[in-house]
Amino acid sequence: MIPISEVLLPDRVNLELAARDQAGGVDEVLSKLNGDPRVQDWGALVQVVTERNAPALACNECGVCIAHGRTDAVSSLVMAAGRSTAGLISPEVDGRVSLVFVAGIPSAFNSEYLRIVGAIVRICCDRELLKKLLATNDPAAFVGILALGEAKL
Repeated sequence: MIPISEVLLPDRVNLELAARDQAGGVDEVLSKLNGDPRVQDWGALVQVVTERNAPALACNECGVCIAHGRTDAVSSLVMAAGRSTAGLISPEVDGRVSLVFVAGIPSAFNSEYLRIVGAIVRICCDRELLKKLLATNDPAAFVGILALGEAKL
């Protein structure tokens, strides 16, 4: 089992997204993966992530978007995250999206990605953990909150 803290690194977290809408937020978060040594073909990763509609859902009155793509452009599972304090306009949820996660998944990868995404959704559905994710100003603490929530599952 790969822990979230090995997939989502603190320097891949942007806690001050400038984007106004969900698509812009996905692009901004995706840009955190540019230069990651696990990304072997940046253009292919961008294409596979942006060509599909990123699902958004509401958890505790907070919109969460999880954009992803399966591709040979990455050597291992990579993830970035972002937070918008103003919230991003989304066509899929009432209210606004506050958290955005982007993942690149190797083509031959097993179901580990689904476990991690499921854990993120369950963590965001926990009011106390979500409150901490929305309040922290430290990317390492953001990852730590996710790791704590994952350990509780």
